[in-house]
Amino acid sequence: MKPPQHTALTFEKLFAEIDPKVANTFTVEQLEAIKRGFSSPAWTRHSLNIRVSVPIPGLRFYLVLLAGSERRSQVRLRSEKGLYPFWTPVNILFIIGFLSILSVSGYTIFSFILSSLTHLSSNYPTSIPWISDKSECEHTGRIWRDGKCWDSEHNPNF
Repeated sequence: MKPPQHTALTFEKLFAEIDPKVANTFTVEQLEAIKRGFSSPAWTRHSLNIRVSVPIPGLRFYLVLLAGSERRSQVRLRSEKGLYPFWTPVNILFIIGFLSILSVSGYTIFSFILSSLTHLSSNYPTSIPWISDKSECEHTGRIWRDGKCWDSEHNPNF
């Protein structure tokens, strides 16, 4: 339930927008019924309520993301679908941009994690320059080839 003060402020904002000629026609009972409607559970907060002002120089831009239980009637949903269509040019551009950023970020993170895992488990053979004798090389468990001592378990992260 909303605090009474918040409900009163919301009602006062709405009432201030009504033409005074119309506002004067409301009875006390009608005004009380409207106030009760504002304090009903249908006007409670959303489960997810993110409101952000985006600091873009020269533009006043904001972003709102709301989510929660659907409490609107089918009639209202149909009427709002006509008033606020989803597939508008701006919405399409936003969705394309958002999905592009999401896919590039996901690919970058995935490739970074994958490369980290492969580097940890991969070994690269390398010659050991300080061992120049075949018997000393084989004594340390390495392979003598082409006049060099090769270590097949060298890890570049060493």
